[in-house]
Amino acid sequence: MIRALLGCRRLLGMVVVMLCLLGYAAYNTMPRQEDPSFPQRAGLISVNYPGASADAVERLVLRPLADELLQVEEVNVASGTARTGVALVRIRLEDSIYDTDAAWDRVRQAMDRARSEFPEGVGQMALDDRLIDIPAVVLAVGGSPSVTALSAAAEKVKHALSSVPGVSRVELEGDVSEQITLALDDAALYRLGISPAAVLNTLANRNQITPGGFVVSDGRRLSILPNSEFADLDAIRATPIALPDGSQVPLAAAADIWRGPAEPREPETWADGERVVLVSVIMREGSTDAISFGRNIRAHLDRIRPEIAPFAVEEMFFQPDQVSDRLDNLAWSLLASVAIIIAVVFLGMGLRMGLLVASILPMVTLISIGLYDFGGGVLHQIAVIGMVISLGILIDNAIVVVENIQTRLDQGFERLDSLAGAIRELAGPLGASTGTTLAAFAPLLLSKGGTADFTRGIPVMIMLTLSVSYLLAISVVPLLAARFLRPRQLGTRDRMAGLAETLGRLVSTMPKTLVIASAVMVAASLLLTPFLKLQFFPNADRPQVIVEMYMPEGTHQSRTSEVSERLERAIRTQSETVKVHRFVGFTGPSFYYNLLRYPQAPNRGRLVVETPDLEATGGLVRWIRNYAATEMPELDLTVGVLGQGPPRAAPVEVRVYHVNDEQRAEATEQVYQALRHSPGAVDVRHDRDLGVPSIAINVNDGIAARYGVNRSDVAQSLYGQSFGVVAEQYRQEEDPIPMVLRSREGTDLSLSRLLSINIYNDRGEAVPLSALATTETTWEPAARYLRNGVPVNTVTSNLGEGHSFSDVLASLEETLANKPLPAGSRIEYGGDAEGSGDANSAILTTAPVGILLLLFFLLLQFNSFRRVGIILLTVPLATVGIFPGLVLSGSPFGFQSLLGVIALVGIVVNNAIVLLDVMDRQLEAGANIADAVRIAVEQRTRPILLTTATTVAGLLPLAFSSSTLWPPMAWAIISGLLASTVLTLLVVPALCRMVIRAPEPRSNPHQQTVEATSVAK
Repeated sequence: MIRALLGCRRLLGMVVVMLCLLGYAAYNTMPRQEDPSFPQRAGLISVNYPGASADAVERLVLRPLADELLQVEEVNVASGTARTGVALVRIRLEDSIYDTDAAWDRVRQAMDRARSEFPEGVGQMALDDRLIDIPAVVLAVGGSPSVTALSAAAEKVKHALSSVPGVSRVELEGDVSEQITLALDDAALYRLGISPAAVLNTLANRNQITPGGFVVSDGRRLSILPNSEFADLDAIRATPIALPDGSQVPLAAAADIWRGPAEPREPETWADGERVVLVSVIMREGSTDAISFGRNIRAHLDRIRPEIAPFAVEEMFFQPDQVSDRLDNLAWSLLASVAIIIAVVFLGMGLRMGLLVASILPMVTLISIGLYDFGGGVLHQIAVIGMVISLGILIDNAIVVVENIQTRLDQGFERLDSLAGAIRELAGPLGASTGTTLAAFAPLLLSKGGTADFTRGIPVMIMLTLSVSYLLAISVVPLLAARFLRPRQLGTRDRMAGLAETLGRLVSTMPKTLVIASAVMVAASLLLTPFLKLQFFPNADRPQVIVEMYMPEGTHQSRTSEVSERLERAIRTQSETVKVHRFVGFTGPSFYYNLLRYPQAPNRGRLVVETPDLEATGGLVRWIRNYAATEMPELDLTVGVLGQGPPRAAPVEVRVYHVNDEQRAEATEQVYQALRHSPGAVDVRHDRDLGVPSIAINVNDGIAARYGVNRSDVAQSLYGQSFGVVAEQYRQEEDPIPMVLRSREGTDLSLSRLLSINIYNDRGEAVPLSALATTETTWEPAARYLRNGVPVNTVTSNLGEGHSFSDVLASLEETLANKPLPAGSRIEYGGDAEGSGDANSAILTTAPVGILLLLFFLLLQFNSFRRVGIILLTVPLATVGIFPGLVLSGSPFGFQSLLGVIALVGIVVNNAIVLLDVMDRQLEAGANIADAVRIAVEQRTRPILLTTATTVAGLLPLAFSSSTLWPPMAWAIISGLLASTVLTLLVVPALCRMVIRAPEPRSNPHQQTVEATSVAK
């Protein structure tokens, strides 16, 4: 190998240069986005059942559908909601599913099986399996009081942007459909003696597309176009309706006809107080550079704006700017880390050796980026963070090789002999050392689930950079070092020599004292765990406040709009408010990956409040919460900022199960009250069904039969009076417009007017509803909830400042222990508790693979269980620094901190390997154990401290960054590494001094008879 390496120096240099150039090109051309993409594991099924109560929807639609869905092995959770006239099922696939298209095909097959069990009257059933698609750009089209005109302008913008490269699809939100309303005058119909059915039949016969054929004239075919369709509204008004006596009257004599927005009211969108229509542009993720995509969108908008004037197109949410800012900030952190690491290397190794070690940083970085892009990687903040973490670790191999060659040159070896000896001596140990670090990250790489998908870029990038670092360290670095290094002058004393000698004397003379002291320090650090703040993922660092509004079930959208507008006006009075965007009837566009999408509902709304900076959000959140509690008691809301990590409904979520509805309602109320009195719980709410008032129409079948009508006739007449019946399609526009036959009032029909309507029999005779039916006011369930086919209610809560989900749940459990729930009740936790548990379980599932790999490399290196045991004891030594570091820095312990702990394991294990390797070589040379551990500490202090210094220095920009996501991870590594490095230099050799008594020959022949002074790792 060495001979081949020396013979291919020019070829190797060319390959490395080309790989670096390819990496540079990849960096400039690879796709960019702020966060990783998630597999499409979330879906929503909606089923229409017009006129059915919530109870009927649950029994006849929701339960059969849930039964079939649970037969699909890929389905993990199916959460169903039954409301009047509609069933909604939110589906989550198993975390292990990555071929989601095949899974959704099986879900559709289950839907088809369930449809065969549905009763007649069940309408459309649709599946949306792209719930997590996030629009890269959300545009607001405004400039007109007419929503219909805004919708037409937004449609033009949609068509224009659909051709932009990288666009997956373009959706409109807040737009309105049109309808032509035929408002029948009930009194006029009765006076003229005609029925709604006669009007329907006449319209159907009049509005037909009938071919007229063609004729030939002078050798040319002339098409004949019969005037059989409605050409305009006047033609509809003039449609003759036959009367019983054979005469005719125009339709306008019995109905008012107008064109306007579709009813019932559709969702509304408001941009900073102006009624707008939204254009959401969804980017093709994984293959599109978001920054370039944003530039293309803006270029197209510049061309579109003059064409749609006087309408204005403004940016409401523009994700490419967020991507650019995020990656730019991380790039500066990366450059700062590189600069600090280079300074530390120069300080610790001198200019010549430091320059050689520092040269590996750009080479490894560029080559790794090129390989990452070649493998289909996307540049996002997680991948960049993985690169930042690996910076301080990846130069460890280069440090070892350069130092070894320099030592050999100082001892008088020739350059090529120094190169050959270094490679021969270090290729195996460095490979095993790198392997142990890779093994530490293997569980993160192999684990599955939303959290793993979010953070997988970290292990991928770290393992890639470390592998490239090792390959360069045993190939390129020796060639450069052998060429440029010079023998140092004799008598030059190392800066760390005095410290190394002091530590060597300590471990040689006071091993028991050091072990006892370390045990006490570990125990003391564990006592700090009660002071740790637990947090699954921190909040995002965007200056936006999200207000989720819930009006009581059954609230009309107009009322929801009034209340939300009132709250918006109040928020605008606050100095922290910059802009307010309001969405009524739905929750608006999911402009951030952590926002959940909810189906349309007239009682729902959302406000997005932009503030000048992140610090302003805290005070505004508290003000909105207090204002709503005192001034708007009818409004149920939750207020907070954007989160990080996998989406969830709320940080605290408690699901309550009981087979009995009344007992479940009682248990839900008990949990609700317990959470309300729990410190740290804010915005506590539940979905317990309080019911809505309804009017029951009780038809007397005997009387109805005498008049020639039945219950179906009554139901159809009632429905036609309020919602109306689609009579025909007006086809003169680009999209057909429905012609709706209904009463003048529509859904605004008064109760007294409803009871006076006429029911028409087959002969067209009018019968007053009051003649054949009585009315009764009842209280109907507003909604019913199922989770995996089991009735459930949910209580949710946000977290107050300085509190964690574990604090709230601990308080809840204490309360329920003193006052248990009704017998048969069962609760389970969702939110951050469930997400954290799932993430930890995913890692624990794959942890055995990492442990086996770690043991494999350690046993391959040492062939001794005793030594492996000593090395593994370094892991708890890291806790001496982790817990105090997190507590003192105010950082919570969450999944990011866990990532730091995993990275720390690989580093501290390597430090221990370095020490034991030198110790064993001293033992093989005939030294006693006391001298062996002393010499090991003296010789390994410098590279261990230098590696620690470079790793800590590289993470300092991340630790002090403004991001809310990464400082906890950085502080966990920094504090844990600082403490564990000192303890590793003292405790590991002290344990060896106490446990290892006699020399044990090494099992690897080529590692024997090598000078101890040149051993590195």
